[in-house]
Amino acid sequence: MLRIPTWLVVLVGLLFNISAALITHFIIEGKTNQLNSLSMQMKNNDKEISLLWVQVEGIERKRETLYLLKNQGELDEVIALQFSRLLALHLQENIPLADIQLVDKKIDSYQANIRNEIDNKFFLNLELVELEMLLQSEVARLRSWSLFLQMIGLSLILARDLSRQRAV
Repeated sequence: MLRIPTWLVVLVGLLFNISAALITHFIIEGKTNQLNSLSMQMKNNDKEISLLWVQVEGIERKRETLYLLKNQGELDEVIALQFSRLLALHLQENIPLADIQLVDKKIDSYQANIRNEIDNKFFLNLELVELEMLLQSEVARLRSWSLFLQMIGLSLILARDLSRQRAV
């Protein structure tokens, strides 16, 4: 029967334990940091989506207000100027309030652009969720390997004690 020196068995056990510690410390921690970063990015995207919806709803309220003002008759010049400036802040251009169809077109275009941005952020979040799931499975697999290496390492280190008991 082949006789392996006890110190070699213990050394291999220590190497397995050190390997497990290195896997845990460097690789798993790195992947965990990536997961945290992904999570923060998804939360930021969710906040931005919420803010973008507020913009869509806000410009729609302005359109409704304009309809109500127009429905009451001719707009006062001061009110028309202020409202025109308010719309220009959102639409990035001055639009004559007399041409309600043009105002509607510009508002619709503005809202469509925001909705496209919302869609892009939503689909980006879906991709990030898939990446997060992949990273989580990698972390779980690495933890299992690390635990396996630790158990083998400890078993080999304990083999030293067992070999002493057989010798006695």
